[in-house]
Amino acid sequence: MELRVSTNWDNNLIDALEGTSTEEVYGKLAHDVIGGVRPAFLLPQISREEAEAHIRYVRERGIRFNYLINTMCIANVHYSREGYRQIRELLEWIGSTGVDVVTIGFPYMAHVVKEVLPGMKVKASSVCRVNSVYRAKQYEDLGVDEIVIDENINRDFETLAAIRQAVKCELELIANPCCLHDCPHQPSHVAHDGHASQTHSMDNYCYLQYPYYNCTLKKFTNPVEIIKARWIRPEDTWAYEEIGYRKFKVVERFKKTDVLAKTVMAYHNRVHQGNLIDILTLTNPDAYLEPNLAYFNKPQHVSVAKVIQVAELMNFALRDFIYIDNTRFEGFIEFFRETGSCRNRDCDKCGFCKKTFERVGQFNRDEAEKRRKGFEDFIRSMVTGDVFSESEGA
Repeated sequence: MELRVSTNWDNNLIDALEGTSTEEVYGKLAHDVIGGVRPAFLLPQISREEAEAHIRYVRERGIRFNYLINTMCIANVHYSREGYRQIRELLEWIGSTGVDVVTIGFPYMAHVVKEVLPGMKVKASSVCRVNSVYRAKQYEDLGVDEIVIDENINRDFETLAAIRQAVKCELELIANPCCLHDCPHQPSHVAHDGHASQTHSMDNYCYLQYPYYNCTLKKFTNPVEIIKARWIRPEDTWAYEEIGYRKFKVVERFKKTDVLAKTVMAYHNRVHQGNLIDILTLTNPDAYLEPNLAYFNKPQHVSVAKVIQVAELMNFALRDFIYIDNTRFEGFIEFFRETGSCRNRDCDKCGFCKKTFERVGQFNRDEAEKRRKGFEDFIRSMVTGDVFSESEGA
């Protein structure tokens, strides 16, 4: 097993990884001309000089560093003289830091990285949605050295095995994702996050994360959705190793050092005793770094008073009213290995995940219902435009 771990730019995290299976650390500046798939306000606001020092610290400890430029859309800035100049300057800086790998989000960037940084390893991000043999082969033909597989097929063992057999490049699985399975918001969510981490556009609006609030509402009011999400339990990594997958990516870049370190240890040791939620990325202020709330002070774009509701809405932890016993998943991964893909299966008729939650989960519905209306009202305010009101006291 080889682990790829997100960095929060804290050297103490790198120290905590010593002795684990961590082979690569990945991250990016909060914002740059290309951007990535996390909004800038969630990430540590570090300078290039601080990034360079951290990258050196990582590499001195024998761990390679992967810089992310994995947004799926850069608002066509690459079709302008100035935009191309800025992209090239960013890549030249990345190359100067000693970075070992660059992760891209669409084919053009793979070609530009190879042009500007000959010899640099290039990885295709999960946002490329490599979920079939043919798409995997096309990205390999583009010259990428590694592919992060679309997490939506994490339990489709037939397709995973076929991809592994079809390509020679390295393949990586996201170990602990918690997006809704086949979430309809996923493509727009990734695009929105990308724009909200691009220096040239992030101040042209106030990014309110419409997809995130919808997904979170669905998870905490119907927690079987957490079971359906395509995470991989530390105890089940063997099933993927059997078909040739040995590289597992651990998220999330805005978690605190102790939380990230504990999650890495769970995968390194292949066991997690306790609430499954604790190794996923679900609402819990105690687990995350303080966001850059100054970003939301944009009265020219939104009603700041109404946006303050965002912070109030998120001030709770799902683990306080949802408990999923990670020690009680006997036979869980075998079901997917034996029955095949969920793509052609009706969840309501199958019922496997629902029955699993009834067996392994505890849910305080009353606590969840206390938070429902606030989420629904805020979501509606984005649809009606109320959050953009210019009226007095808005």
